Amino acid sequence: MSSLTLDHTRPALAQFGQFIRMPALVAVAYFIGAEAAFFVGTLSDKIFAPFWPPNIILFCALLLTPTRNWWIYVAAALPAHVAAELGVGMATPQLLVAFVTNCLVAAINAIAVKKFLGQDRWFTTLRRAAIYILITTIISPAISALGGAFVQVVGDGNIGQYGLYWARWYASNALGSLTLGPVALICLTEIRWSASVAFSYRYLEAIGVALALFIICSIAFNLGTTASAVAYLPTLLYLPLPLILWAAVRFGVTGASSAVLLVSLVLIWRTLNGPSLFNIGSAEDNVFALQIFLIGLATPILLLGAAIEDTRRAGQATRESEERMAFAAASSNLGLWRLELATNYFWATRHCLEMFGLPATETPTRKALLDRIHPADSPFAWRAINRAIEDGTSVEVEFRVRRGNDDIRWIAARARPEYDDENTLVAMTGAFTDVTQRKDAEAEASLQRQEIAHLMRVSMLGELSGSLAHELTQPLTAILSNAQAGKIVLAHRNPDLTEISEVLDDIITEDSRAGEVIHRLRGLLKKGESKYEAVDLNDLINATLRLLHGEIVNRRITINTDLAHDLRLALGDAVQLQQILINLLMNAMDAVEEMSPSRRVITISTNMTDEDVEVRISDLGVGLPTADSQHEFRPFCTTKKRGLGLGLSICSTIVKTHGGALSLQNNTIEGATASFRLPSQRI
Repeated sequence: MSSLTLDHTRPALAQFGQFIRMPALVAVAYFIGAEAAFFVGTLSDKIFAPFWPPNIILFCALLLTPTRNWWIYVAAALPAHVAAELGVGMATPQLLVAFVTNCLVAAINAIAVKKFLGQDRWFTTLRRAAIYILITTIISPAISALGGAFVQVVGDGNIGQYGLYWARWYASNALGSLTLGPVALICLTEIRWSASVAFSYRYLEAIGVALALFIICSIAFNLGTTASAVAYLPTLLYLPLPLILWAAVRFGVTGASSAVLLVSLVLIWRTLNGPSLFNIGSAEDNVFALQIFLIGLATPILLLGAAIEDTRRAGQATRESEERMAFAAASSNLGLWRLELATNYFWATRHCLEMFGLPATETPTRKALLDRIHPADSPFAWRAINRAIEDGTSVEVEFRVRRGNDDIRWIAARARPEYDDENTLVAMTGAFTDVTQRKDAEAEASLQRQEIAHLMRVSMLGELSGSLAHELTQPLTAILSNAQAGKIVLAHRNPDLTEISEVLDDIITEDSRAGEVIHRLRGLLKKGESKYEAVDLNDLINATLRLLHGEIVNRRITINTDLAHDLRLALGDAVQLQQILINLLMNAMDAVEEMSPSRRVITISTNMTDEDVEVRISDLGVGLPTADSQHEFRPFCTTKKRGLGLGLSICSTIVKTHGGALSLQNNTIEGATASFRLPSQRI
């Protein structure tokens, strides 16, 4: 044979070996299971094993392989079945009927479990475990027992006892599905086997529970056969129950099914190899009573294990969800919290505690968090939160938190109510957000706006320097003239005191006029934080017009005023509001400067609009160059040759910080109107 032929043959042989390996293993396991069942289970030629492991082996093989390959496993199991049954002297007709029913119960189980539960995780929830029991313990054994009962009928059984034969065959398959089936499926699919076993306390606990359960079962079931213990038989039968429950609670379905299998093996061995605890008649009746007892024990224990597993998985999923939520919240700089009103139980994430400067290991309490609020903000924050709890409404509040001697942080708190099905307020949930950076940025931006606004005021006063000098020159000249006149009058032999008094009055008047100009200039040049107070806009307009009087006269502009007599006071910073008036008036004067004298008219009016105070400055100038009035408020947008384009932008910002709105629009015929609205002071 050539080397080329060998190269093609070896992969084919390897593939064939892989193909027949699993069916061969199933056949060997089928035979060993049958022999083990006969070894521990056969009382005589008249009774079969209390449960039949080969059916479980074939069921697991069919469940875990594609349906198209089932015939291979059935064919592999047939010689193993024949060899095992012939070894105990079963006749050929009985042998064939038994094999057909074995294949039937395995196939029905596999088909139904695949359809309703899939191919893995059959016991992860109580519902899935209940469906498994319904299929493999009730429906499938009941159907297959219809044929299995004929095994004894074909032998030397009486057809009149068909119902009894059906019940025994059913009990054998049902018990196998409850005791051996879950253990086999879990071992084949969920347990990861390795050559090296890493022992842990959990492994030691499992071994200890198994040994203790074996010892207690051996002692209890052995004592139950004595005459003196007959009266205590129920107690002895359920003596292993605490350890079974322990296994179910600690190890879930794996522990529950393993414990039930161990108890079943010990009890079956005790029953079939000595005096029976279930001594109710013949050997067949005793074994049938044993099967019913074990089925009744295994069903709730398996369901309990599934329920515990389900609860454990749900708890784990909840913890993982909370951890992911807490991580996502921490990544977003959010501290989540929840307050149960009935129990006053407070829950908060670790990041929430860190935001308030509390140790992450400390049990969170509402009082511990609220005690960290800055004393200046604490009353306001307490009132807002308590009002939200009392009224069952959402709340948003910002306050400062002291995390150390000098570590002050700004926290934004948001909360919303939770109601039960009866619309009763049961809890408040919310989030804390560290907004210190935003607050610092806002403070920095506010400072920069104040600096820019101050520079703009200085710039405007620079433009008005000629007019302001004229405004100061006039009263100073008048003071000088009156002083010289007074000196002349005093030089007379008999000075007229009345005339001197009038001269002094004129000096006082002109001095006040000059002082007012200087006072207004000092106010506009002053730097500092905004000072909000009640402002009469009518008075502010008149004061501004007096300040701009020289500029208005030099440009030969007519100012008309229409000031409302019932105008409410506005709440704001007088210097900033006067800056708005100066800027808008200067823009209006620039718009009409090149117009004919008849169009050099500016109208200033005030009125009440709903709850707001409105100021309107209209001109008859060139109007706005664009239909988009918002374009004029953009920084560095200007139509003036020497303008910076910051005046209207700053004015808009000032009005917004006062809670109002500034707008520009062209008039219907000619010119444009600038208007701004401010909230009025509530009376």
